[in-house]
Amino acid sequence: MSTLAPSTTATAVTTTLEMVHRTGRQLARTPQVPGIAVAQSVIFLLMFRYVFGGAIGVDGVPYVNFLVPGFVVGGMLFTAGGTAVAVATDAATGFNDRLRSMPISGTAVLLGRAVADMALLLGVAVVTAALGFAIGFRPSGSAGGVALSILLLVLYAWAIASVFLWLGLVGGSAQAVQGLGILGVPFSFLSSAFVPVQSMPAVLQVIAEYQPLTLMVDAVRGLVLGEPVTATTAHSLTFSVVGSVLWSIGLLAVFFPLAVRRYRRG
Repeated sequence: MSTLAPSTTATAVTTTLEMVHRTGRQLARTPQVPGIAVAQSVIFLLMFRYVFGGAIGVDGVPYVNFLVPGFVVGGMLFTAGGTAVAVATDAATGFNDRLRSMPISGTAVLLGRAVADMALLLGVAVVTAALGFAIGFRPSGSAGGVALSILLLVLYAWAIASVFLWLGLVGGSAQAVQGLGILGVPFSFLSSAFVPVQSMPAVLQVIAEYQPLTLMVDAVRGLVLGEPVTATTAHSLTFSVVGSVLWSIGLLAVFFPLAVRRYRRG
């Protein structure tokens, strides 16, 4: 007599969508999580625009135009710290243990979480960009450049979500992971997000020029603003775009498999 494989095993697509839905419900029930992320972006953007903006000059580009693309990209790191805390909380409360006991794909579970976190990061980025328009930001690049910058941000959000997903799984507790989230601060400030790299000491310039955040900021800024701002960067726009794509793919290739491995180990 032939036997049939169990039909209760959830497909990877179903598992991924269920995890996206579950994370979305969590955010809806705890609006303080996205609310804090948005409020943080608003406060810091306004502070840099109106408190520090008068003291920072960029040749040929209004500082608000220079700042907003950098803040959209850099702000994702701060938002991702909160998502890592949520991942750590799931691990600590036994939610992941219950999932591992079920006939579902661990990769799909984490992919669903990453997709939901991507959506949060991009949502905060949209709010930040909208506020940027309200305080004077005006893009001058082509429509194609703006479209390409959006695609880059989606890829970047996926990469960042994967990094912080792994941090949430290895952190051990929500408190520890919250402390690890501070790692985003030096990466943001040691980049071209808020000031031109050329204004930094020579040693720091070498580090800042090639780190992933700078390349993504320069790529997005160059695509949405065009020629005036590309003259302020150390590398060509093509170099920044290609470099940002390679960095994002590299981070994904390293950290998502690491997160899956950690999840399976428990």
